[in-house]
Amino acid sequence: MINKRERIEGVIRHKTMDRIPWTIYKDMIPWGEAELKFRNANLSLCHHHFSVYSMRRPNVEIKEETKFVFDKSQERKIIVRTYITPVGEISSVQEIGSDNVLDPGEPIRRFGCEVDQLELGWIRKYPFKDISDYKILEYIIKDTIYEPNYEEYKKTNRIVGSEGVMMSRMGKTPFQSMLYELLGPEKCLLEFYDHPAKFQSLYELIFEKEKEKYKMFADSPANIAWCPDNITAMITSPNFFKKFCLPFYNQMADILHEKDKIFVVHMDGQLRALVDLIAETKIDVIEAFTPPPTGNLPISEARNIWKDKVIWCNFPEILIATSDAKTIKDYTIELLKSVAPGDNFILGFTENFPLDRWEMPFRVIAKILDKYGKIPIKI
Repeated sequence: MINKRERIEGVIRHKTMDRIPWTIYKDMIPWGEAELKFRNANLSLCHHHFSVYSMRRPNVEIKEETKFVFDKSQERKIIVRTYITPVGEISSVQEIGSDNVLDPGEPIRRFGCEVDQLELGWIRKYPFKDISDYKILEYIIKDTIYEPNYEEYKKTNRIVGSEGVMMSRMGKTPFQSMLYELLGPEKCLLEFYDHPAKFQSLYELIFEKEKEKYKMFADSPANIAWCPDNITAMITSPNFFKKFCLPFYNQMADILHEKDKIFVVHMDGQLRALVDLIAETKIDVIEAFTPPPTGNLPISEARNIWKDKVIWCNFPEILIATSDAKTIKDYTIELLKSVAPGDNFILGFTENFPLDRWEMPFRVIAKILDKYGKIPIKI
């Protein structure tokens, strides 16, 4: 009998399997009786944060200050992180929020939900402020040393076993890192036009440093490299995608494919304007692809254009959060119809959802997959 891991790994290598796999990020699933029930109904856990490398910066001092802010409706954790280098300092501010207000006497606990779920943070202040910060960022990048973490990966992989898969986190690609982590969308656009030489130099430096990680991954015991790029055409335009993302994806894919590794990229946004460019990439799996009503590209169209790629589809969170059982049932059935016969397709859950909307939607989806999820799909 095919187990969960074999089913997922089979699909991403374009093998015809017995049924559609369905997965959820491990740190989004509310543990307990319901979780066990759905895992017994073939829901698989996806471990996507473990890396096969460790990182150190011997000549950069990092200071972190954490403070907690409580108001009438929300509690927030503010993290101020300062990087001190021989060529200057930069700092960032990150905020992690929660809707849970602490009771009197309750100790400060892990922020998030009462059960173990992923904390979502927002960068309130990006490290890059002005042109003088290029030299500091370049120093930090050059000072970064990556080292193999293979043994720890193998231990974790054994623990996960057949209950799901390990996707090793690689970090965002150079342009997406500049866009979302270092400069911020507004600064990134302005710097691209105002200081193109410095912008390009920083991009190329990150590119070469990232390549070290991919070569390290290619020599590792891991099989699936996961790039959390959060691609959407609303931010990463076709011109930016073609200039920056496409060359990186294809060079890294060549490195990985030489050692028979799988390249998975998280593309969860508005993709219609990018659909033809994505087809030019050598990426193996488009992960977290989100169809309408959240995304703007029907999955049937994407499958028709990306014939050589696996689509790991995200079930839209807005439906989980707001829809009744009939709507979820009808949507799931139509989704399966649109991907028939069901090859090169995985159904996933990659967005946070309210905990009080956990059992009903998943119960409906589990029944539909049990009834109609066998390959070839016949509805």
